[in-house]
Amino acid sequence: MSVFDEFRSLVARVDADIDLAEGCALICEAAGHDGARTVVADQLQALDTMVSGSSVVEIVRSLRDDLGFSGDSHSYDDPQNSLLHLVIERRKGLPILLAVVVHELCRRRGVPMRVIGMPGHVLVSDAGSPATYVDPFHSSVPMTASGAQGLYETMTGLSNFAPSHLEPIGSRAVLWRILNNLASRYRRSGEVSNLRWVMKLRTSFPDAGPEIEREFARLMGSTN
Repeated sequence: MSVFDEFRSLVARVDADIDLAEGCALICEAAGHDGARTVVADQLQALDTMVSGSSVVEIVRSLRDDLGFSGDSHSYDDPQNSLLHLVIERRKGLPILLAVVVHELCRRRGVPMRVIGMPGHVLVSDAGSPATYVDPFHSSVPMTASGAQGLYETMTGLSNFAPSHLEPIGSRAVLWRILNNLASRYRRSGEVSNLRWVMKLRTSFPDAGPEIEREFARLMGSTN
């Protein structure tokens, strides 16, 4: 079975059964990094021994303060920031990949956490009521909902914040957003060969839609 077939099988599962680390590693393998699943599993196991904490806030603090994980604001658009094994190796990446690292460490420890898919940015949250939010890309300082709203308004310059912006997203949506980031990068840079494998993965989603299928067909047609 090809990497693309395995990815299709993965994202076809009920969302709660989708292994997020495996999905990210399959993206890495589709990008040409053979054996990424083994590498990611080993990296996460090693991280679990190095990171301290039994809450979302404590785990983010340990990742940032003890191990030096942070957002890559200098080369934000670099595809390395979207490939999990390279994010762990370099200890920097996009907000959504840092959220994946936090997710996997919390999962191993039985710590409830949520990935928060704000428009244009990603946070992590505990399962409290009220919830506490953290932005692994910028800081380990916890925020309330109003603090998260302030971050959104500062980053976007918009005043259209809605409570739905702080709703958690599932594993399938996380994988979709990672691929969307890569597709946007490769469209801008004109890297058609890389855009092809990204779009092939995107067609794997049950709700990908005809527009995604058409774009992939156009890309493949250009090879004939």
